[in-house]
Amino acid sequence: MALVKRVLLMLFLIWLTVTATFFLIRLIPGNPIIMQLNQFVQQGMTYEAALRKVNAMYNIKVNAPLIVQYFEYIGGLCHGQLGKSVLFPNATILQLIAETLPWTVLTVASSILVSFIIGILLGTVVAYRRGGWLDQILTPVSSVLNGLPNYLIGTLLLFFFTVIVRWFPSQGAYSPNVVVGFNLPFILSVARHAILPVCSYVISSFAGWVLLMKSNTISVLGENFIAGARTHGIPERRIMLRYVAPNSILPMVTNVILSIAFLFGGSIFVESIFNYPGIGYLFSQASANSDYALLQALFGVLTITVIVANFIADILYTRLDPRITLEDIA
Repeated sequence: MALVKRVLLMLFLIWLTVTATFFLIRLIPGNPIIMQLNQFVQQGMTYEAALRKVNAMYNIKVNAPLIVQYFEYIGGLCHGQLGKSVLFPNATILQLIAETLPWTVLTVASSILVSFIIGILLGTVVAYRRGGWLDQILTPVSSVLNGLPNYLIGTLLLFFFTVIVRWFPSQGAYSPNVVVGFNLPFILSVARHAILPVCSYVISSFAGWVLLMKSNTISVLGENFIAGARTHGIPERRIMLRYVAPNSILPMVTNVILSIAFLFGGSIFVESIFNYPGIGYLFSQASANSDYALLQALFGVLTITVIVANFIADILYTRLDPRITLEDIA
């Protein structure tokens, strides 16, 4: 029953997000939809042709009442129809998202995996050796890095590694002279182009995992069952692997899932810096060119990602810790 309630809540939030996006885009001063209609007419189109084009862009009938437009839009979404872009007229918005989303998934997933592994390893070592030289160095450094935005780190990496030392390319997802496909030159080219965006995410996020893992580990080390395990002569290595690490990592599961969703939002800045053709770069292009139809769809995708990630995190947390139920999660 609790799972059904969670699913219904998730669907309600998704509906609320889609609805809010639909109406907010129409509350922008000047009504961008009518402005685009007039712009097409000024470019030489007949009113009927311009009307058909705008209808296709927003997947609605512009001259219909607003409530009719809303239900037409919802019906189109249920059939995977997101409209068409002004900036990219030769492809539907759904095709644009399908083309750019894999690149963002590649960099975001890679950075989360790398930063999380680095964070839990360093956080565990610092917790076991708290007060030592490594703790005195890594803790303040992590605090500083945790406060730096990924786009600032990305800018510094871009300047140093593409302008000064010229080790990595400054834009694109792969070199234009490689054959696209499952072959070694293409894979190496993709990896080389993704290194700097991934490093931007990793440097800005691993520090948070270090601090969180350190705090969790110190808390677990103070528990009575750890003292009892040591009293019974269980080796310290086994205590760390079997008792300390699992109990320290468990509270971080929700943060890992949510960080994936929020990195999608942060990709707007990082991908723009590196001209990396992911969904974040597409979002920045749509914003710079006032492509409201594309912005409407992308904003919905990004917010829905956060909602779904939160739902997955709650479900996963209850599976990893049977003591926690969905009713216990606020």
